[in-house]
Amino acid sequence: MLTGCPGGGNGSDRDGLPVKLTVEGRVTKVHDGDSIHITPPGRKRVIVRLAAIDAPEINQDHGIASRNYLRGMIMNRQVTARCNKVDKYKRQICVVLKDGQDINLEMLKAGKAWYYEKFKKEQSRRNRRAYQKAAKTAARQRPGLWAEATAIPPWEFRARTRN
Repeated sequence: MLTGCPGGGNGSDRDGLPVKLTVEGRVTKVHDGDSIHITPPGRKRVIVRLAAIDAPEINQDHGIASRNYLRGMIMNRQVTARCNKVDKYKRQICVVLKDGQDINLEMLKAGKAWYYEKFKKEQSRRNRRAYQKAAKTAARQRPGLWAEATAIPPWEFRARTRN
């Protein structure tokens, strides 16, 4: 199911931020640790980028592990994506929920992605606090990519590979 439209809102999340599109459907592809495809019943797939997190690139250390962790949580499962914008690659930027659980936040807690503070102003105060706390806790407890002291955030990895 799709509700809302890219140009207008269909309400707001529980913290008051605008939600422009809600997508309900089955996850049909997990491209990497922060990009998925959701296919609503009888509709064309929607390409989604998980909001406020940045997972390692597939060709980067921990990239495959990040993708596989996300696959294990949501592949072929029903999810709801609450989207607030479209990025330059025409992906919907969304918080993805499975059975009410914030999957973006779970990726942070498991040490499978970094908190993408560059976009924190696009989050509600509640989500911003929860994501910051999860990222700090993961860095301290060292699961996943945090087990490696020299892990490179994806935005730095992308900059290095461009140069």
